[in-house]
Amino acid sequence: MPDDEAPRSRLRAGDFSAGPIGRLPRLPTQNQIPSSDVRGAEREVVARSHDALRGLRIVIVDDNALHRTTLANALRMNEAAALGAAWDLLTLQLVCESVQPQIVLLKIGTRDAMTLLRAVTAVDRRIKVIVLGLSNDDETPIVECAELGVAGYHTRSESFADLLTLIVRVAAGEMSFSPAFATTLLQRLAALASQRRAAAKELVLTDREAQILQLLELGLSNHDIALQLSIAVHTVKNHVHNLLKKLGVATRSDAAALSRANRRRGE
Repeated sequence: MPDDEAPRSRLRAGDFSAGPIGRLPRLPTQNQIPSSDVRGAEREVVARSHDALRGLRIVIVDDNALHRTTLANALRMNEAAALGAAWDLLTLQLVCESVQPQIVLLKIGTRDAMTLLRAVTAVDRRIKVIVLGLSNDDETPIVECAELGVAGYHTRSESFADLLTLIVRVAAGEMSFSPAFATTLLQRLAALASQRRAAAKELVLTDREAQILQLLELGLSNHDIALQLSIAVHTVKNHVHNLLKKLGVATRSDAAALSRANRRRGE
């Protein structure tokens, strides 16, 4: 039976696959990736990343045991303080308890990756998530990840040195996207804005609702509006409720602010 299919009863927080990776045998000697793997400018990036990575607690989420072990050893050789790995919801919960990560590296090809991403944000919204393995034309997962608060993306064409730089930036509080990803996200935002404008144009208020909205802008209470319009207070309440629903806002003050903003745009 493969390690990843082991019965759940055998999992312990100290196991490599369900907790810290610190017990893995270290790869030999030097604290950097060999020069045969990282050349020129990339070698300099790796060297500069050592200090920034030192002290970081990182968790790798990947259901490919070989890939996560290889990445874990590479990160350890570059001074990452604590490492853990997971491949499903149970092991993710275990490793988050034991490592308390600052950074999670989530391989997008992992089974139920979006569920695992939601689970990470549910554990602690301060955890920064970097998604690995997307391509520039994966529009749907790019947008879904952004909506769930992913802080950075590492594409299939980028190197290990690029990943180190990305981790350092994200740990420092930055959000990092390739130009192609940024374009995809901006196009998505533009589409949403267009949909909202179309919905706003279709918004139709009754004459009474329009009157009440104007009075809400003046800060009048339901009782004052009822006196102003010579109608019952409960009728005002019904109109206000319908207004909030049509405008897609939660409070009277939000409705008034939206009305003022729309009027300024129309001037």
